[in-house]
Amino acid sequence: MQELLPLSWAKTRTETPVYRSLSLPLSGTAWVTFADLPDQYSLSAVKDDLEMLFPQGYLIRGCGPEAVSALELQGGVILRTGGEAVLHLQNGHFEKRSLRKLLHQAETNGKIVEMPLNDENRARLRELQRHARHGKRPQLSHVFRTYPFDACRCFVLLSPADEWLAAVTLTMRDDGIAHTELMLKHTYAQSGSMELLLAGVFSRLREEGFVEWSLSEVPFYHLGRETAVTAEERMMAVVAGLFRGAYDFKGLYDFKNKFSPEWRDVFLYSRREISPLILAELAVKTRFTALMAHMIQRTLMKPFS
Repeated sequence: MQELLPLSWAKTRTETPVYRSLSLPLSGTAWVTFADLPDQYSLSAVKDDLEMLFPQGYLIRGCGPEAVSALELQGGVILRTGGEAVLHLQNGHFEKRSLRKLLHQAETNGKIVEMPLNDENRARLRELQRHARHGKRPQLSHVFRTYPFDACRCFVLLSPADEWLAAVTLTMRDDGIAHTELMLKHTYAQSGSMELLLAGVFSRLREEGFVEWSLSEVPFYHLGRETAVTAEERMMAVVAGLFRGAYDFKGLYDFKNKFSPEWRDVFLYSRREISPLILAELAVKTRFTALMAHMIQRTLMKPFS
């Protein structure tokens, strides 16, 4: 079985592993957000590294079943946080009739180009992010790669006037396996622009011999719908439902599900007990609490607007 890295972790040309982490001071643990690993580095070696680097305890989000199996060998606990949408490059994920019609209508929107992420294009990517659908809201942090972009590839839908209508950034999770970091569409881009870009990237990855492409996680996907869930999962489901106006996970699920992906469970792994305090600190560090506050403020101000 291939050992798939946690989401947004990448196999790069680095000679030694590079781990990025954030301190969760109240719970006394560390959140290992991303890692750049040598090509042949195993999850067992990752486990040994993290035990040495963070003896006080650590956690990792975005773990699939393979990562969980490898990490749990030396103990720890897991919490399901959502579902990952996976496209298989040998399958016809863009052949649905309604999707083909949308792609046909969008074909004149522009051309798809891979852009090197030099200083100029990084600035254009940040500008696109500011003018994307939710660009004026607080942005999530540390759940996908926004900086640095060194490990990312970037594909752009360019208008005939060379304006950036949409962009997708990818990391390489392993040989033949790509993972989506950012999906951005300009507010004035026509309907179907993102679907057109994804279809173009899909064709490009297939030509390059990739076998799998992850559209990344939909947080809170299916949490609370089954009876055999933990109290922490039920709590997350309740909070997510209450603040769906802050983060529309249902809309994100509907968009990704139109490509008929394989859905895989995604877990949070912790070397220590996953307490409500840890979950609260994660909500702050990811800026989900900032989104919640933004939604509350808009709700309170609505009668006066």
